[in-house]
Amino acid sequence: MGPDFDTDTIRYVYAVAMKYVRDEDAAWDVTQDALLNAFRHRDSFRGDSAYSTWLYRIAATAALMYLRKQRRRGREVLASTGVAPDAPTVLDTAPAVTPSPEAEVANREQVERARAAVAELGEKYEPVFWMRYADGYSETEIARRLNATLPTVKTRAHRALVAARTRLAA
Repeated sequence: MGPDFDTDTIRYVYAVAMKYVRDEDAAWDVTQDALLNAFRHRDSFRGDSAYSTWLYRIAATAALMYLRKQRRRGREVLASTGVAPDAPTVLDTAPAVTPSPEAEVANREQVERARAAVAELGEKYEPVFWMRYADGYSETEIARRLNATLPTVKTRAHRALVAARTRLAA
């Protein structure tokens, strides 16, 4: 007999996954992984927090693991290519309305370099960095979504931005 998750639970986990991976197919994969993990580890729910909080953490962790795996694959591809050290960074320039294929590749490489720099700081910095600088959330919104204090979010956002700029300038 398999797990019996109701439609609302599945939608909730899918919504959490979409916040992190921003791709429908990937979000369904993450949802499946998260629900499977929730079922496997259902005995670990102690009731100290709301069930939705516990499930959110499982879904967020599954999404971060998915992104980490994608980042690893990206590094393998990028390892075989070179990037000009004096090229302008993706953080400092706005993308062209219709970028050339070369510009798209260069932007992707710079995004991966920024992603790697932020990843080196630790996984608690990644969601803050991407929510602040890629998704455009305010620091207050991020603090509320991640259940963190505003000073913590501001510090993490700043440190991640400095790390990304440093990596892209190198």
